[in-house]
Amino acid sequence: MARTKFTLSRRSVLRGLGGVSIALPFLEIMADNRAFAQSAPPKRYIVCFGGQSLGADGDPVHSEYVPDIVGPDYDLKTALKPLAGFDSVKNEITVVSGLRIPTEYDNGGTIPPGGRPNDFHVSTASPLLSGVRASSSSATCNGETSDQIVANAIAGDTPFKSLVYRVQAAWYLSVSAPYGRDIISYKKSGSNIVPVPATVSPKQAFESLFGNFVPPDNTEEIEKANFVARSRRSILDLVAGNTQQVMKKVGTADRLRLQQHLDEIRALETRIQTLPPPAQGICQVPPDPGADPAVGGNQPDGEYTTNNGYSDEDTRARIFCDLIHMALCCDLTRVAALQFTMFQSHMNMYPLIGLRNDLHEIGHSSDGTHGMALAQAWHTKHFGYLVAKLRDTKEAGVSMLENTVLTLLHEGGHGFDPSSGNQNSSHSSERMACLIAGRVGGLKPGRHVVAQDQHPAQVLVTAMKAVGVNTNSLGEVTGDIPALRG
Repeated sequence: MARTKFTLSRRSVLRGLGGVSIALPFLEIMADNRAFAQSAPPKRYIVCFGGQSLGADGDPVHSEYVPDIVGPDYDLKTALKPLAGFDSVKNEITVVSGLRIPTEYDNGGTIPPGGRPNDFHVSTASPLLSGVRASSSSATCNGETSDQIVANAIAGDTPFKSLVYRVQAAWYLSVSAPYGRDIISYKKSGSNIVPVPATVSPKQAFESLFGNFVPPDNTEEIEKANFVARSRRSILDLVAGNTQQVMKKVGTADRLRLQQHLDEIRALETRIQTLPPPAQGICQVPPDPGADPAVGGNQPDGEYTTNNGYSDEDTRARIFCDLIHMALCCDLTRVAALQFTMFQSHMNMYPLIGLRNDLHEIGHSSDGTHGMALAQAWHTKHFGYLVAKLRDTKEAGVSMLENTVLTLLHEGGHGFDPSSGNQNSSHSSERMACLIAGRVGGLKPGRHVVAQDQHPAQVLVTAMKAVGVNTNSLGEVTGDIPALRG
């Protein structure tokens, strides 16, 4: 005989002596598992970013990123080799190449819609993330970014409308500041476009999602959190004092009956605590990541050693990917923006790939395009890890990728730099490429699609439409890429 699945609603009570009802404290089995209480799993949207170009200065090799093979079964060059791991996660990821952000050089000296000024540094931020032209060589986005637009459309009543995380822990230069290079999410506030600062601490992100995090200087909120914690104790512990008083006042027979009743309550609590997760119980509190890795020190531009400019971003990236995965599983959010590295990133890459340089300067060094590809591979490794976690998590009998889309964007490409006039430059928005994963909305993964001279924002439009956003544009960029749907 099939066993009946044990459940409790929030209205459940324990009916005790004399018909008195004792309300149960909050128990995990009563948790509103939103991700599965619905008739169909929700749609989710994730945008990731890496602050580097695809090729290096003066190198005729434009990238070791873009496959030679177009269509399925594409080849994995240096930058994408990590996608062979995680049980061949490349089968869930499509490479989009041939992308391009236009410049004022292309438009007779005027910055075109969805374009950028000739000066490369950070000028791709606004057109790449919001589809709106950059007004100057500034990292500021002049339009709402895709993650915030999607959050307004699909967030529903989730506790976190969107998550915005950054892996790179600091700017790492003592001679300057990021000036917006550390921001990839912007939202509308009235008629203004305002930045959404990222959470940088994995510990803080964990506590905000799963630990009832309370700012240490807010006494009122601390008391509320303590009350919630007390309410989760055993109901018998909470009434222990009254129980002992009653025990002293009743006879032996009543004492036995009362003890039997209390034993039954204790058995019920034990049963609740030891219940295995339900068949679709993918929502679980993840392990506490512990203290954040120490933040590395700053250093002058161009003098990177093995000691500074690094804060164990490898561990930080893995934790943020784990938290995003579980936040989606628990339907705490449906939208996330994850910035692996800042625009024009000065994160030290030696601990990760063995090159004594920061991420941006590799593009100007003798390490060439191959060095850039090694740096890109670190980004694609973590992107592949997150995609694989979603692929391997089943909801309603299917992979979470059936209801999710993820993109990985890069700051630049490789080609002509209108500011310097140089060919084969890392300061170029020609020959850009990105990754997109997921099957929601009819997306067909596992291919190399050449979208010649199309705008990278059109990849985001495709992703937005896949999760049900009623749009055919992002900022000033119109149209999607139908080939991503097969």
